[in-house]
Amino acid sequence: MSITPNWALRPLACAVLATFSPFTLASEPAPAAATPLEEIVVTATREATPLAKAPVAVGKVNAKTIEDTKPTFIGQVLDKIPGVHMTDLGNEQHNMSIRQPMSYSAVYQYLEDGVPIRPVGIFNHNALYEVNLTGSDGIEVVKGPASSLYGSNAVGGAVNFTTAAPSAHLTAKAAVQGSSEGYRRADLGVSNSWGDTGVRITGYQATRGDSWQDYNSMDKTGLTARLDHWLSDELRWKSVLTYSKLDTDMPGSLNESDYQTRPGYSYQTFTTRQVEALRVSTGLEGELNAGGLTSATVYYRDNSTYQLPSYLIFNTGPSSASGRTTDNTFTSLGLSAFHRQQWGDLKLTVGGLLEQSPNDQREVNLSIVRDPKTGKYLSYKTGSVRRDYHVDLGNQAVFADASYPLGTGWAINGALRYDRVVYDFTNNLTPSATTGAASQSQSFASTSPKLGLTWEAANNLFVYGGYSRGFTPPEVGSLFSSATVPDLQSATFDQFELGARWQALANLKVDAALYRLDGQDELVTYTIVPGKSEPRNAGKTRHEGLELGLDWAATAQWSARLAGQYARHIYQQYQPSPQENYAGKDIPAAPRWQGTLEVAFQPNANLRLALETAYVGGYWMNNANNVRYGGHTLFNLRGEYRWQDWTLWAQALNLTDEHYAEIASSSYKGVGERNGNTQDSYSPGAPRTFFVGLSYAFGSKSQGGGQ
Repeated sequence: MSITPNWALRPLACAVLATFSPFTLASEPAPAAATPLEEIVVTATREATPLAKAPVAVGKVNAKTIEDTKPTFIGQVLDKIPGVHMTDLGNEQHNMSIRQPMSYSAVYQYLEDGVPIRPVGIFNHNALYEVNLTGSDGIEVVKGPASSLYGSNAVGGAVNFTTAAPSAHLTAKAAVQGSSEGYRRADLGVSNSWGDTGVRITGYQATRGDSWQDYNSMDKTGLTARLDHWLSDELRWKSVLTYSKLDTDMPGSLNESDYQTRPGYSYQTFTTRQVEALRVSTGLEGELNAGGLTSATVYYRDNSTYQLPSYLIFNTGPSSASGRTTDNTFTSLGLSAFHRQQWGDLKLTVGGLLEQSPNDQREVNLSIVRDPKTGKYLSYKTGSVRRDYHVDLGNQAVFADASYPLGTGWAINGALRYDRVVYDFTNNLTPSATTGAASQSQSFASTSPKLGLTWEAANNLFVYGGYSRGFTPPEVGSLFSSATVPDLQSATFDQFELGARWQALANLKVDAALYRLDGQDELVTYTIVPGKSEPRNAGKTRHEGLELGLDWAATAQWSARLAGQYARHIYQQYQPSPQENYAGKDIPAAPRWQGTLEVAFQPNANLRLALETAYVGGYWMNNANNVRYGGHTLFNLRGEYRWQDWTLWAQALNLTDEHYAEIASSSYKGVGERNGNTQDSYSPGAPRTFFVGLSYAFGSKSQGGGQ
């Protein structure tokens, strides 16, 4: 059987067909090839570094890619980075896959301008719905462990959104768009500078009404404001405010029969997620001394998430079910600072983090009425309080990073970080197996090293490799959810990687990385006897793969971009009960092949057409590796026409109306007869959807941007 994925071949036929498009006969000449500016990243080393010479595997989505794609979901642009896949769970809800399976676990660090979006201990796999992409000019992803710079959870990767700087002159932009599936959105932005001070304000309002799903309404507001003031030519004071509010239905997943025959069906009628998040940061950055760079940022977070979630509803009979609401709030106050100093050839960065985040969680039990014929949940009544606790989350860290050239193109780099995480837990209820543990404190300390070697083999070839470690401390819910606090420690992940960036031709860029990532002491929910379980540090996993990115400007009119990966994720040790042992099995929701390929045609400065293939290979749905999802291939067609300050665009997503699942799972353990209607779960993907939009931009030619 061939191992070549069909997603790498299908767009070639489409490109041939596109050659005969009437747009190739456009009377205006194609734009002359422009000399590209060198891409800069800040996430890999905490300071501006040419992407081509970053000492780790890092990918970037720049402002042009965001503008060309017109994303309504962040994954539509993140998936253009090799090795990255963001699952669309509807209305900006998601999970992530970066050197990990499609995972809900706390193995990623999400940041805005280097500041974590959420505190340690209460990770949310949906946290990126708290980001306003319209306020960003790029996304940078460090793949693999980045704990040596960014601390806990930066295991699969660190995803950093860089806010757009104010423009030098007055600019403004307004846009409206709508889809055939009830999505409506308006964007508005304005920016200007006065002397040494600049301001940028951008935001959007989106709603979803009637759509292909029975129960899937949504209302979302996003706003970002940034103020820059230059105190001198070398010192900048930067302040950023980001606000997000999301109110969305939660249609949930479907069993096998309903997924196959009526994917727009929903059993839900009242499940909801309501999120309100505010982040404010202010800080100084610049050269306070010769050869030095200093940065210090104070930040504040205020976040509340109320849910009556579909995933916490459990059938208890033909006409009854149980469920619960969750209400989680936290505030944070933190300080992040570092100083980089150059002494001859040696570059040394030292820094630290101080953060305190009071957190409150309350859960209420529900009794639910269910229609036995339709499977729909009709109504509910509140019951007893299941959880009510307060925890003070503390994180203190110090880190150092150094690099030194060895001569003849070689250089060595290393980093080391020490983190201390403290949970001061107060139970407002009487401790029990359901209400949680007695009031107490727990702390965890972790050291995260990194060591790398780089080689500038030629002007057009840069090679890097090395070792890094990441860690994830136990989450609050794992520690204090039962009467007895389990004896847990942080999970650790060790990675070896080798990569290269090559300007193969004048118009072809190649970015490749090979990695092996081993996890140990990973958390396993161990079932002692039916109905009684506890978390244990009993899991070991291996993640290894090859990531490949190609960026090819074939002619002045034609270009192509490939972001692909081959990966395998396996259990080395995983025994969730005395009867189950899955060592050597593939981890569920872990496709071997995944990637995107975009072919774009721009006959002149006004018109752009792009056809994209998005491929997710087949994967096992269960630990026993005997229930399988076959994978899917989607086609997306995008086009835009610019006339003076106006832009008209249209998109057809899932052009061929593929029937597919965003993610699929099964609880079948491989023993006895399997029942797909009670054991399998599918989150259906959207059918063919058309978007159309119109924008007006004033003064965009003088627009600024950057970190």
